[in-house]
Amino acid sequence: MKNHFESEKRKKPLIRSLALIMAVTLVMLMTACSGASEDSPADAGEKEVSVIKLAFYPNGHVLNVIADDQGYLEEEGIKVQYVKVDTDQEVFEGIEKGTIDIASNSGTNLPLERIASGQDLTIFGGYLLTGCMPIFAKEDTEWKGIESLIGKKVAFEPNLYCITGPLLDKGYDPIKQIKWYETANQEERIEVVKTGKADYALVGTHLNNAVNTDPELKVCTYASDVLPEYSCCRVVANTEWVNENPETVKALLRAWIRALAYYDSHHDETVALMVEETGQSEEYIRAYMDNPHCDINVDPMKSAVRRAWNYMDKLGLLSVSAEKINIDDHINTELYKEALDECQEKYGSDNPKFYEKMQGQYAKNNIAYSEDNGD
Repeated sequence: MKNHFESEKRKKPLIRSLALIMAVTLVMLMTACSGASEDSPADAGEKEVSVIKLAFYPNGHVLNVIADDQGYLEEEGIKVQYVKVDTDQEVFEGIEKGTIDIASNSGTNLPLERIASGQDLTIFGGYLLTGCMPIFAKEDTEWKGIESLIGKKVAFEPNLYCITGPLLDKGYDPIKQIKWYETANQEERIEVVKTGKADYALVGTHLNNAVNTDPELKVCTYASDVLPEYSCCRVVANTEWVNENPETVKALLRAWIRALAYYDSHHDETVALMVEETGQSEEYIRAYMDNPHCDINVDPMKSAVRRAWNYMDKLGLLSVSAEKINIDDHINTELYKEALDECQEKYGSDNPKFYEKMQGQYAKNNIAYSEDNGD
């Protein structure tokens, strides 16, 4: 028994050593399988997903719906979180508080008013370059052009520079020579025209179908007929947020640029996506998506933004502090250009004409625009 006991004593250290070696080997194998090697994705860490809080109206965002459906957002390592809003005031208060990162459906006039009043915002992209914004009246109303608005009761705001700006160019003072009829919301504008309380009104894209299908009303013209490429909706965020998140901004712009390329060649598929996403009828969606006045463009369009700023300044619609503001300091075109170049390099061969068009628009509207466009 003694010899057996001593033999067992000699074996135990060997067993412990073997167990230790096996444990170390197992840990190394597990580490290798988890991707800790230099070439494996896990060594660099999984791609971090950046969350972007986007102000979201019931009529939706065509490009983001496409980008999500086609996996562009995921490929870019970003996730767009919708923050549902009902009013533009909610949007800009949300941006100020940080509950919203980006606004894309709140026009150009409203961001410019906010910038003029001191809110530090930067425009870095676009959504609707022009929308389906009809000027309408009762079916039997005479219309001879935008001059017909002079001396009449009109139900929309003077800050719609796409109408008041061209009237200014024609020598009128639209602020004084039009009787401005104030309404609580855009839906009410339809009713005040039908009841004769106002002679003319203008509503946004989301009410285009309501106007066009009402037998008591007629569309006199569209805003984009009065002022082409007037800049309907620009993409805007706090300047600090843009400066602190340039790669996230470019990732979103790349996803939206790719979505625009898809939209150009997959129109019917996009209509179906929007019906599913918004819960609206196909008739409602097609009323603006099939309308040639609806022009979606991701380009920040510096020329159009500066023209809008100049119109609003001449019309006296900006805060007095606007005199000290250089609007160029609130328009960032570089991030969009970098995103466009990166998309063209990677995806340009799939759709060369699309990227040539986008590069041409960028050069025209952000670099070589003339004094006629507000330089």
